[in-house]
Amino acid sequence: MGYFAFRRQPLQTFYYLYTLVSLLFVRVPYWAVRYALPSTRPVPWSLGRVIIVKCYRVLITTIFRTTVTTMCFDPVKVEKSGQADKVGLVWTDPAPDLIVLDEIKEAARINGIEPVRVAGYWLGKRGLDGKVGQKAGPDEKVIYGFHGGGYVMGAAHPDFATGYIYKKMFNYMPKGYERIFLCEYRLAWSDPLPTQGAFPAALIDALAGYQYLVRDLGFKPSNIIVMGESAGANLALQLTRYLSQNALPALGVGNAPGAARPRGQLLLSPVSDWGGTQEGPGTSFMKNWDNDMVHDFFKGFPAKSLVGRLPASAAYENAWLSPGSLRLPHPDGLFRGLPPTSIVIGGGEMMLDPVRTLRDRIVADNGEGIITYLEIPHAAHVPMTHAWHEPENTQGFEACQKWLQSLEQ
Repeated sequence: MGYFAFRRQPLQTFYYLYTLVSLLFVRVPYWAVRYALPSTRPVPWSLGRVIIVKCYRVLITTIFRTTVTTMCFDPVKVEKSGQADKVGLVWTDPAPDLIVLDEIKEAARINGIEPVRVAGYWLGKRGLDGKVGQKAGPDEKVIYGFHGGGYVMGAAHPDFATGYIYKKMFNYMPKGYERIFLCEYRLAWSDPLPTQGAFPAALIDALAGYQYLVRDLGFKPSNIIVMGESAGANLALQLTRYLSQNALPALGVGNAPGAARPRGQLLLSPVSDWGGTQEGPGTSFMKNWDNDMVHDFFKGFPAKSLVGRLPASAAYENAWLSPGSLRLPHPDGLFRGLPPTSIVIGGGEMMLDPVRTLRDRIVADNGEGIITYLEIPHAAHVPMTHAWHEPENTQGFEACQKWLQSLEQ
C-alpha cells in the first residue's frame, strides 16, 4: 500500500478507527498469546516490551498511510500563539556565506534550496531577564541538537516526543553545560505531499544555527557538542564533517579548514544508509526485523524526498546522505579530521550494519582513539527516546555522560 493512501477525509478517520479497533481487539490479544512464552520472543524482552514495540510499529505505519503533519510543530504558529518565550523559541539568520563547498552549492541549485531564517528552541538556563538566547558565558559549553523523524517528520519543539532525550540530558551533562539549543531544520517531502526541503536544506539550516551560536552568541566551536538521534544524528554528522573539512572565515574563528570544528559529536542511532545497500539476507535489517519499529522509514518516501531532483543513485552514492552505504564510489578519506565522536546504537536495530560500517570508516580515517562506540544488546531504535526502554535507556544516557566527562580530561 502506498504512502499516505488515506490522507484525505473521511478515509483518514476510518483508517484511524480501523487501526484502533484492530489493535485493541485483534493484534494486541494475538501478540499476547503468540509471545506469552519467553522462548517465542525474538529477543529476551518482557512480553510488555514486545507488545509496546509492535504498537509503535503500527503507529508509524499509520502515520505514513495518513499524514505526517500531525507529527510536526510549525514555529510560525507557535510564535503567533504567544508561546514563543515560554517554549524558548528564537529565529536565526540565514547563513549564505557558509555555503562554500561546490558539491553542496550544486545540490542546492538542482533542488532549488535557498538559505532561509531558521527557528530553534532553547532548553536550560535563561538570562537574568528571563529570556533565552543570552550571550555565551566565559568558557560556557553548549549542546546543539537535532531531532529524528526520518527527515520527513518530527520537531525541535521541546514538547515533541524526542524532546524527552534533551530534557533528560541535563541530568547527565558535566559542569559547564547549562543549555541545549535545538534546530528546527526544514523537513523533506515529495509527492503526494507538497515538495519541499530536499538535500541540502537541512544541512544549510544546521549551518545557520551554528552561525547563530558562534557568531551571534559567542560560543567557541571548541565548546559546542553537536548531537542528534536517528535522522538527526545523520544531520549532526553532516554538519560536523562540513565544519571539520572546510574553511569558513565568515564565522570569525579563523581561515584554516577545520577552524570551526566543534568539540565533539554525539550520534544516537544515526541513519547511515538511505539507499538500502545492507538489507539482504543475513543482515541486521532482516535479523532484527521483528524487534524494531522503523520499517516504514526505509520503504521509499524519506529517501525520495531527501534526494529530490538529484539522481536516484544519490540515495546510495552520496556520502552526506548515506555515510554507511556499501556503494559509495570513493569512501576512503571522507571522514578525515572529525572531532571526538560517540556513537550509541541498539544491538537489536535494523540499521545496525550500516552504523558499524560508518564506525569503521571513521576509525580508518582518524584512528581508533577518535571514536567511542556503544552497542546496547537487544535494544530497539534509539532506546534513549523511550522511558519504558529500561535498563537500556539509562545505559545510553550514562554512556553519554561518561563520554562528555572524558572530553574534560
